[in-house]
Amino acid sequence: MLVSKGSRVPRKKVALAFADAFSTAIAILLAVALRLGWEDGFTYILNHQFGIASTWALFLLAFYIGGLYESQRLLRLPGTLSSAAISVTLGGLLVTAFFYATVTPDIGRGIFFGFAIFVFVAVVLNRALYITAVRRGFMAERCLIIGSSGESRKVIELIHIYPHAGLKVLGVIQPTGDHDAAGKFIAEYPVLGGLGTLDRFVDLYDINRLILAASVDCEPVLLQRLRSFRYRGLALVDFVTLYEELAQEIPIDHIDDEWLFLASMNNSRFHIRRLKRLVDIVVSLIGLAVLAVPAAIGAVLVKLTSGGPALYRQERIGRDSKPFMLLKFRTMRADAEDKTGPVWATDDDPRITPIGKWLRKFRIDEIPQLWCVLGGDMSLVGPRPEREVFVKKLSEKVPFYAERLLVAPGITGWAQVMHPYTASIEESRRKLQFDLYYIKHMSFLLDVFIMMKTIKTIFFGRERARKTAAKVTDSQEIKTETIPFAPAAAPSVKAQPGN
Repeated sequence: MLVSKGSRVPRKKVALAFADAFSTAIAILLAVALRLGWEDGFTYILNHQFGIASTWALFLLAFYIGGLYESQRLLRLPGTLSSAAISVTLGGLLVTAFFYATVTPDIGRGIFFGFAIFVFVAVVLNRALYITAVRRGFMAERCLIIGSSGESRKVIELIHIYPHAGLKVLGVIQPTGDHDAAGKFIAEYPVLGGLGTLDRFVDLYDINRLILAASVDCEPVLLQRLRSFRYRGLALVDFVTLYEELAQEIPIDHIDDEWLFLASMNNSRFHIRRLKRLVDIVVSLIGLAVLAVPAAIGAVLVKLTSGGPALYRQERIGRDSKPFMLLKFRTMRADAEDKTGPVWATDDDPRITPIGKWLRKFRIDEIPQLWCVLGGDMSLVGPRPEREVFVKKLSEKVPFYAERLLVAPGITGWAQVMHPYTASIEESRRKLQFDLYYIKHMSFLLDVFIMMKTIKTIFFGRERARKTAAKVTDSQEIKTETIPFAPAAAPSVKAQPGN
């Protein structure tokens, strides 16, 4: 079983981001030169370095928040145009807010207007070049799949779900006799032969990557045969590694305790034990100060528009299965579970009050949780804390569910930004796969990325319904069900499980 050390960096998107950064800088220079001329423009830039650098950085942030690097938009011109317009508008708002806050309007309106036009044209042209490059196979990795028909078909289906990954499959090698294997097709890909032909086709097709699609029983023998290709510079990945790379989640039906143990060796102990806690304290203190006004407005609105307290406390299960009291602004009716007991909340839950919907949309209801972060019961980023009644039920139904209790729960997390509300056992399985991905890769940079993605979700909602890569796994069918419990099982504290 292979365990990758880290998540693969999407080279095409990195190249696109660098192109945007360069184009944005050029757009600023052109706007200044067009307005003031080259000589005066050069002097202007020297005298306004801080304002220009801030504008450049804020627009790059706006590009990400506006969805300019989302795969589903990159190959569609209408999506590119709308994202570019949104991003440039958002960039203008961020720059205006920044200059207003610092009282240093360093860039004139004429220059800024010209810059906005140039940068819009630049990001659209960059994506037109990106579309052309992708369609012509630029930076695509040439791959061979090694495995039986059934296992190879799973890999092919997975790759088809993520066409933007840039993996070009040239054929399948089956670990059987050459005469039995050659000449067949799996989906649209030819079976080139058995292992005896692998060397020849690796050289013939200039292969970059070998994808191992084999059963657990066959894998050790195949790894012995394929080890030499690693020393020749080829990437070697198995199904779990490929799934993790493309879907950014861990397929729980294809891992075991050995895999989880090896994956735990990837984490930085310094980040987990020192840096993560320091960031939690600093950011929660700043957040409580900056968000005091919207928090007060939210509390008043809840109190005025619905009966019951504005703030509620609810017991959740934290790291190492220790219970703690979670704080939130109430977004549901005060009697939300009097008749049903604990049940999962959904996106359009009828128990949510009108003000509650607004608080949830902009995550204002989450602000009191910063006290939980400051106290050490939670982190800014981590798996969502669940109630004990759900943890017990899901631990019986979902393999490795208790693994998420090994780290501190978070206000936001990889599963929260990648998957909508959980309202069934099947959805909980899917969400766990994202949690396991985070637990394996948790780092300072990933935490920053998740917080940025959370900000984007607040402004623009969820980008899309995640494609269900689970269809390529061989897990047993699990009935999708909500988990109602008898009212007698409900805790004494008023409950809102989806909050």
